[in-house]
Amino acid sequence: MRSFISVLALFFILVSTSSALTYTVKKGDNLGKIAKKYGVSVKSLIQANNLKKPYIIRPGQKLKIPVKGKKGSSYKCVLKHKVKKGESLIKIAKKYRVWVKDLKKINNLKSDRLYVGQVLCIKTGKVSSKKSKNKKSFYIKKKKIVTKRIIRYRVKKGDSLSKIAQKYNTTVSRLVKLNNLKKPYIIRPGQRLKVEKREVTYVEEVVKRRTVPFGFVWPVEGKVINPFVNNARKRHLGIDIKTECSSPIKAAEDGKVIFAGDSIKAYGNLIIIKHAKRFNTVYGHVGKIAVKEGQTVKKGDVIGFTGKLNNSDVCGVYFEIRKNAVPVDPLVFLSKKNDSKKLN
Repeated sequence: MRSFISVLALFFILVSTSSALTYTVKKGDNLGKIAKKYGVSVKSLIQANNLKKPYIIRPGQKLKIPVKGKKGSSYKCVLKHKVKKGESLIKIAKKYRVWVKDLKKINNLKSDRLYVGQVLCIKTGKVSSKKSKNKKSFYIKKKKIVTKRIIRYRVKKGDSLSKIAQKYNTTVSRLVKLNNLKKPYIIRPGQRLKVEKREVTYVEEVVKRRTVPFGFVWPVEGKVINPFVNNARKRHLGIDIKTECSSPIKAAEDGKVIFAGDSIKAYGNLIIIKHAKRFNTVYGHVGKIAVKEGQTVKKGDVIGFTGKLNNSDVCGVYFEIRKNAVPVDPLVFLSKKNDSKKLN
């Protein structure tokens, strides 16, 4: 009896220290019963064994039982990929910069064969049972790509320009223009028409989340010669920073250029960048603009070069920070040290 208890104790020690154990399916078993027996979820059983709908199991079948490690944490898949037509393990491994052998090991694959719609685990990680405030270091972004090509369409009986336009997601006016049709725009069965066909595809990209904390850096290295003032006697809603002429002006934070031009005369050549958290930065009296509207910039990117400040003989840049479209004192938000050098 003692020897039996010793063996049983040894068995439980081995099970508790392993990351998974194997269970042989018995007659009358189902996934719900097995999950309940081992204190795991049906979903984790399905994932651990790559089971497919309708999730049928048979007596004698061996199942992996995912066993939790330390209390409050377990290993699970943190990045998945759904197999598309034409993809192979090599292509998927290259996309995510992992080894094929690791993909096969994680997904318990015996061969390199894949099927469309198959879900692969790309990366596993330790996940705490407590809700973490930290987000994943990456996310999957779907990029929409629209391509247009001209095809030849043979008109069928009962067709009209509006029917053809609707079928190919185009307009009647576009069909008329492409085919040089004249009023009353009559088409006949057998007639060949040029049609612009739009094709939409989506490409998945792995995007790393921002690791640099949000905060503004100085747009130029120089001395503040005119501070922020906003009172009944004077309004100067930014700061004038004196520099050498033609010095590079850098983006104070990541963002998107929403204005680049000289149509607002009071600012001369002007650049406005939209940032996260409802901030905008304004760069006035720029000597030469080096960005375009709609362009995305990173903190420290060169966006232009300094010119003369407000029709004076002094070179530099006029700089504003706006929060919710309201100008605020830039010196409150700028780093104490002029650390734009660090971003070179």
